[in-house]
Amino acid sequence: MENNVNNINNEELFFLDNFNVENVFSIISKTDYLFLYYIKKNEDENGRTYLSELSKTMKMDMPQVSRAVENLQNKGFVFWQTDHEAGKTYVELTGKAVELMRAEHDRIEKSYEKIKKEIGIREMERFAITMHRITKILNDPENKA
Repeated sequence: MENNVNNINNEELFFLDNFNVENVFSIISKTDYLFLYYIKKNEDENGRTYLSELSKTMKMDMPQVSRAVENLQNKGFVFWQTDHEAGKTYVELTGKAVELMRAEHDRIEKSYEKIKKEIGIREMERFAITMHRITKILNDPENKA
C-alpha cells in the first residue's frame, strides 16, 4: 500500500471517520493529523495551502482555522505567511510535519491491518455503516436540545 500522505486511503478513512479514539493516534493528536491532512490535501503546485481554501474545505470559519494553524505553528508543524500578490495568507507543512504524518500513517495502516485480520472486512464495513447511521441520527436537528 502506498505511504503517500497526498492520497487518503481506506485505513485513514476507517479511523478518521469511524472512531473518536485518541489512542489510535500515538505520535500526533487526531485533531492535528486532520488539520495537517487537509493542509496537505489542499496544497497548490508551490506547496502552499491558503487559509481561505482550508476554511472552505474544513467547513470552519476563518478565526477557528487561524487558531488551529497558530497552534500547529507553535508545535513546529507549519509556518504561515502572507502572499502579498494574492492578498491571502497561506500555510506550508514543515519537514517535521511530513515526517510525523508518514510515521502516524504507517501506525494507522498496521492497526487497520490487524483489525481487518482479526475482525474481517465485512464486519468492519457493517460497523462503519452502523456508525454513519448513528452519526446521522445524532446530527439530526430534531435531536438537538
